[in-house]
Amino acid sequence: MAKAVVLILFVFSVASWTIIFRKWKQLRKAREEGETFLKLIKESDSLDSLAANHRQDRHSPFSRLLALSRREMSLRSTGDRPMNIETIMAIKSIMQAAAGEETARLEKQLSFLATTANTAPFIGLFGTVWGIMDSFREIGIKGTTSLAVVAPGISEALIATAIGLAAAIPAVLAYNYFMSRLKAVTSMMENASTYILGLLTR
Repeated sequence: MAKAVVLILFVFSVASWTIIFRKWKQLRKAREEGETFLKLIKESDSLDSLAANHRQDRHSPFSRLLALSRREMSLRSTGDRPMNIETIMAIKSIMQAAAGEETARLEKQLSFLATTANTAPFIGLFGTVWGIMDSFREIGIKGTTSLAVVAPGISEALIATAIGLAAAIPAVLAYNYFMSRLKAVTSMMENASTYILGLLTR
């Protein structure tokens, strides 16, 4: 049972570190793209000039917002028909929905880190209790409390506790860090949407 607990915690730890490295790279790239995009959009005087100067990346949430706004504008404004308030509000709603979808995409798999942080200590505690139970069972069978009898069960208990904490601590630290990064990127997307609407109404 102790080996099974250690194996489960090992799987949790490996999966958590895989997600940590992947999300760190993904959110760092999104933040850098957001800073570049906001700087560029402040220097642009029209949506066309922004699109011409922006380096498109189909994986970038900011490129998707720009492409979506241009597509909606081309669909809703035809010929000499000017942009009216209804069109602007419709595009605003669509961009808000798109920003929400991008946030959900960036947030994907972060829930596993929260799950690891919450459950790994309890799984380790289960292994601890099982190891102590083994020690008491050995005492009952052999009728002695010598170190040679109780040491294996106690050592298994301590190992399970240590591995549980080793899996949970990085997960909770990474989860909190990534959530703060995600909030920053979400705020950038909201600001980018506002600036794009400003260019549309100009």
